[in-house]
Amino acid sequence: MFRLPMFALVFAASAVARAQVLPFNEAGVTMGHHHLLVSDVEAQKRIWVDVLGGEPSGNPPLLFVKFPGVLLILTNGNGVGGTQGSALEHIAFDVRDIAGVRAALAAAGVPISSSSESRFVATMPGGVEVHFHSAPSLEAPIAHRSVAFASTDPDAQREWWERVLGARTSGEGERAVTSIPGARLEFRRAETAPAPTRGRVLDHTGIGVEDVGAFCAKLAEQGIECELLFGGAAAMITDPAGVAIEINSGLESR
Repeated sequence: MFRLPMFALVFAASAVARAQVLPFNEAGVTMGHHHLLVSDVEAQKRIWVDVLGGEPSGNPPLLFVKFPGVLLILTNGNGVGGTQGSALEHIAFDVRDIAGVRAALAAAGVPISSSSESRFVATMPGGVEVHFHSAPSLEAPIAHRSVAFASTDPDAQREWWERVLGARTSGEGERAVTSIPGARLEFRRAETAPAPTRGRVLDHTGIGVEDVGAFCAKLAEQGIECELLFGGAAAMITDPAGVAIEINSGLESR
C-alpha cells in the first residue's frame, strides 16, 4: 500500500491556500495553467496533491490542482511522449524545504536526478520533467517558478512572447531573465526542431486574461488568429516553436 512519510503529510497539510493567480502584466496576461493528458489521474493526484500539497478542485473529467502562480489540469488521456523532445522542455517550482520535498517524492516512487543542495529534477509519470529549486524564504511551501522551452531559434521565440504576450526581459546579475507574472520563461536552443506540444502528456500551457474575446481581437490586429474553444469561453494559439497556449479568463476560480 502507498503510504506517505510524515514530512510529506505535514507538507500537504499546509496546503497551498494562497493558490491565486498573480496580477496581469501591461499586455493583460498572467500565468495560467499547465494541462496534462495522463493515463491515471489518481496516480498523478497522489503526487501533486498528497505529496506536494496542491489544492484539488473541479470534477471529472477535469481535476484542477492549485499552486501559487499556476493551476495544473489533469485529464484522462493518451498523451504521447513526455517533455524531453518537446517544445515545452520542463516546468519548475520553488520549494521552501527542498530536502523534504525530494525525500517525499522519492518515497512515492518518483525518479530523482541531477540532485544537489539547491535543486533537483523529478520525472513524473508520463515522462514530464519537473525541476525543483530551493527557496528557504518562500512564503508558501511551494510556488510555480518557470517554464522552459526548446527551439531552434530561441531569440525569435523570446521576441514573440515579448511582443504578443507582454513578457519582459531584465537583467539579473549577468543573466537575462524573461518573465510574465507567475513564471520565468526559459528559452533554450535545440539542434533539431522539437515536437509540437499538442497531443503530448504536457499538451499545452495556458495564460489568464481578463476577457478572452477582447484579447483575441487584439491578437488579430497582429495577424494572430485564435482557435476559439467552448463557444469562445477559451481560445488556443501556438507560438513559433509549436508550444500550444490556451487563453482563459477566471480559471483560477474553478
